[in-house]
Amino acid sequence: MRIDTAPISLMIVDDEPENLNVLGDMLRGLGMNVRAFPHGAMALSAALHEPPALVLLDIRMPDMDGYEVCRLFKADEILCEIPILFISALSAAADITAGFACGGVDYISKPFREAEVLARIHTHLALRAAYVKLAQEHAHLCVLECQRDRLTHMMVHDMRSPLQVIDGHLEMLQAYLPENLPAEPQSHLQEAIQGTRLLGQMVSTVIDVSRMESENIPLHRVTVTARQVFQAARAQVLSPVHSHTLNEHIPEFCPPLFCDLEWSARIVANLLANALKYAPNGSEIELGAAPDPCGVRLWVRDQGPGIAAQYHERIFEKFGVADFPLGPQLESTGLGLAFCRLAVEAQGGTIGVESEIGQGSTFWFTLPTGDGGAMRV
Repeated sequence: MRIDTAPISLMIVDDEPENLNVLGDMLRGLGMNVRAFPHGAMALSAALHEPPALVLLDIRMPDMDGYEVCRLFKADEILCEIPILFISALSAAADITAGFACGGVDYISKPFREAEVLARIHTHLALRAAYVKLAQEHAHLCVLECQRDRLTHMMVHDMRSPLQVIDGHLEMLQAYLPENLPAEPQSHLQEAIQGTRLLGQMVSTVIDVSRMESENIPLHRVTVTARQVFQAARAQVLSPVHSHTLNEHIPEFCPPLFCDLEWSARIVANLLANALKYAPNGSEIELGAAPDPCGVRLWVRDQGPGIAAQYHERIFEKFGVADFPLGPQLESTGLGLAFCRLAVEAQGGTIGVESEIGQGSTFWFTLPTGDGGAMRV
């Protein structure tokens, strides 16, 4: 069998001259560049100067055995990816296991058979080439993804200004409209204002997710109450057109939170916006907080269509969405809950959901406490 490729550099390390000669002649006959060494230290020094594509390594050698040579190869950042095949008369299970444990990829027993040696070399060279190609393609995809994210970030960032102009003009229009304007036009105008603000929040979420993923976002931690967080979240989301009943459940004594108020309120606002989006009109939505072993547990509970168990992890991933077989299929960017997860984890908390189809959903997250004591809410 002949490997049709550019000259490949192989290394043979064996203290027996006969093995070096037989293996070397066989592989050179295939057009390979073969370097043979009787000692591990010599092989290591030569490999550092010119790394081979593959190493055939004996185990029983004086001064430094093959296991130690392999470990030294794997400990070096330049040599660690080179496939090492052990060739040895030691064929006990313990010897073979030790070879794999120190980083070898294959094991050939002496006396070796030419066809077997060539087949194994061919296989591992092909695997190594495929791995290198895959790594290169992955690096290229990472570059493309980074370029796409930068372009998306620029486009989304530029959307802020026109959205602010639209929102401002809608508010001016609302201020100058006659008080006796019929209810239907007033409702349409309010919905347009609310929709513009929601789009602005989505734009902010895209930018914030990008910043958080790059760990380029400062946290300004302060000691606040759960009620303060809820009040700030309400101001971001609620409008006169909402028909839901909103209740808060916070015990009289609840530990203070030590968190970034802006980001924590945004978390609740995102969860509250989801509840308003999916819960039936006129249903109750609950905001709650209570002491937790991890600090304080906050939640938003709705009576919406519920979420199947297989989506409980996925919905917190970037662009992750769930199907709602019993409810409306509303459009979603799949970024709101990803933002919540990043914002919670950045503050040392955890986030999750408890939900079943047809039973509503409870989105919860934990945040650390302030001074460890209790504070009246």
